[in-house]
Amino acid sequence: MIKIKLLDFWGSLQTNEKKIIKIVLFLLPLIIISIYLGDISKKISAKKLNLEIAKTNFKYVYDKALNYQKYTLAQNALSEYPEINDFIFAESKLYPLIEFQLGEEGGAMFVSFKSKSAVNYSQFFESLVNHPGIKIVSVSITPYQELYQVKAFIR
Repeated sequence: MIKIKLLDFWGSLQTNEKKIIKIVLFLLPLIIISIYLGDISKKISAKKLNLEIAKTNFKYVYDKALNYQKYTLAQNALSEYPEINDFIFAESKLYPLIEFQLGEEGGAMFVSFKSKSAVNYSQFFESLVNHPGIKIVSVSITPYQELYQVKAFIR
């Protein structure tokens, strides 16, 4: 019954009216989809902004925690090893450094050693600078077959 009435109504319309109805029926879903996608895009942008803010906050807190950790390590190093030489020797034993030497050259203190891994000597240097009395002035790295000859001057 409704089908017949719709067919009668459709048949009674003029060609221009039929075209307008077809265009409206075609555009209506496109408009609804566009509005929906625009809303989703706004929500995604808001979530990205929130994520960026959370990331910045995390980085700030993480940096503060690292600074505090460095401070406590420096205080511990200073209390355990008041002499810089003792601290350097104690730290050198924690890493697989080959032929470790601590000496003086031209009035400047230096450490010299060989290492199989760049990670080992970089971690060793990181641990050295935790002592407030140690500052690495220069580092010389010479690669050999499977080793690195490392020499660093300390102030």
